[in-house]
Amino acid sequence: MQMSEFTYNLPEELIAQFPPKTRGTTNLLVLDKESGEINHKKYFNIPEYINKGDVVVLNETKVINSRTFFITPRNNTQVQVLFLEDLGEEKWYCLIKYAKCVHEGDILTNSTGSEITINVLERKGPGFVVQFKSGTSEQLFTKYGHTPLPPYMKREDKESDKVRYNTVFSNIPGAVAAPTASLNLTDEILKDIKEKGAEIAKIELRVGWGTFAPIREENIEEHNIHSEYISVSKESADIINNCIKNVGKVWAFGTTVARTLESVSYLDKESGKYFVKSYNGDTNLYIYPGYEWKIVNTLVTNFHKPDSSLILLVSAFAGKENIKKTYAQAIEKRYAFLSYGDSMLIK
Repeated sequence: MQMSEFTYNLPEELIAQFPPKTRGTTNLLVLDKESGEINHKKYFNIPEYINKGDVVVLNETKVINSRTFFITPRNNTQVQVLFLEDLGEEKWYCLIKYAKCVHEGDILTNSTGSEITINVLERKGPGFVVQFKSGTSEQLFTKYGHTPLPPYMKREDKESDKVRYNTVFSNIPGAVAAPTASLNLTDEILKDIKEKGAEIAKIELRVGWGTFAPIREENIEEHNIHSEYISVSKESADIINNCIKNVGKVWAFGTTVARTLESVSYLDKESGKYFVKSYNGDTNLYIYPGYEWKIVNTLVTNFHKPDSSLILLVSAFAGKENIKKTYAQAIEKRYAFLSYGDSMLIK
């Protein structure tokens, strides 16, 4: 299967640069994946589609302010250091912009808080492994960190992004990108969902920078998908499994939730049904057309980049032709795309 079958032309002016003034007021395109019927609603209309006995699964990861600036020792050049993965003992895997100015063994000093320094231990792939020499990562992110907005938001972050680039229920720090399908959820919408008689379960997937990595292989099967840390508690697994046993629908708010749930699925031979297990660890599940879905019945998701693994995931869920038609209509109707943009409900 070729990547060119899934690409489309995304007008740059449709890429949302800022969040909506009020959460929950964005557009919602509703796609029936069986009939192909499309309806146009608002995000706050989502509870209308939820029934008693359904379970809504949310990713409660929280974006850390991991975009920082340091000074190199050799020529006092300022470099951007994006902290991606906590390796323990204050070691981190980072991407460094203007990396040619950085060498193994360098001690970098934070440009706005000189009490924080990091030691560059080694180059690894496209990035570096660094360790804090003075100060801590928590001090750095809290006092001097910036919101790691995606590169397609071509602007500097604002103080408001620290709130708006997180969900209202974000709770577990560790992600460098937001679970964007839930950015428009409000306490009021969540209340409406509960009043419909649905359960809410929470999982964790620490969204990594790999979620923005383009697929460069023409044959999509040759792509090596990035790994991400996921966590599903026994409590959440029990809520989801109870819904499955009672023939309710499992709602995944976001591709991160979908990837997590499908990663922890297992077949119960006695009933012939798929359930989920509690789990803590990494997943490298790669979902593309042809994948057999086991857990997720309904998906809420934003509109994705044309060269991303996420466009393959939603095509696997809704069907390639449905997604092509839907995206074409969304562009025609001037929907806002990507992280701060509008959403789809695929049922």
